[in-house]
Amino acid sequence: MDLLMDNIVNYSKKLNLNVYYSTDVDIVISFEWDKRMGTWKDFLNNSRLNGTKSIILSIKKFEDEDVDVEASSSKKFFNKIAEIDIMYIMNDIGYKYHEEAGWYNEINSYNFDDLFDEMEDKKILSLNKEVNEKSIETLSQEMIKFLDEETSGFQHSNIDEYIKSFWLYKGINLDFGTENEIKIKIDKVNKKVKKYIEMEDHKRERERLYKIIPDFISVIAKKPQHSITLEDLKSYLSQNNVKVKYKSNINSLYNQILKKIKLKNDK
Repeated sequence: MDLLMDNIVNYSKKLNLNVYYSTDVDIVISFEWDKRMGTWKDFLNNSRLNGTKSIILSIKKFEDEDVDVEASSSKKFFNKIAEIDIMYIMNDIGYKYHEEAGWYNEINSYNFDDLFDEMEDKKILSLNKEVNEKSIETLSQEMIKFLDEETSGFQHSNIDEYIKSFWLYKGINLDFGTENEIKIKIDKVNKKVKKYIEMEDHKRERERLYKIIPDFISVIAKKPQHSITLEDLKSYLSQNNVKVKYKSNINSLYNQILKKIKLKNDK
């Protein structure tokens, strides 16, 4: 939820929205956003389209929810964000988007003391039914879509944090223990998605490198005639400070250059 809060604030700034903070947004009559219409980003985009210049962000932590943390015999949730509300006002009417932490949603459906005792004994957080029933492939595709939207096409160094955020949306906090069967499933989904991200990263780098081919050929053409070697290419990359993460892309680039030169000579 902390990551979600940061994302909301950062995205609001991109939309040039003023952000005001409150501990309660129920003081204004409001209509709640139907999540079938989209995510919190869609809610903010809609507010901007309606001419909104400011939003109210309400952050409620676990200890603010009238729960006796000390009496519960567990402090695991102390100081953790339980609920986030985003609201904007138009024509004296409030429009609200509401989000709850997965663990808090689960707690609300159980007796507090019984749930805390169970977690203390087993270190297991009750899991979201959706994750249990969906296949690895389906969850992987959902995570890929989530990461693509949240990181602007996987362009972010800390993908692991966004992966944790995805599971939080699914009602699973990876900071707590999970049933072994579900843990294996989560690990498989994470591994599959990370492999996909790496392939996409590899592909983007190769496409970026291909764009330097014309300049490389132009530079090489000015030098005394000799066969173009892989070392010539590496020297060019080094001199032009072109960073290459995947070595196989250098070989791909080299082969592509040879093809271009051959086609040019054949003409």
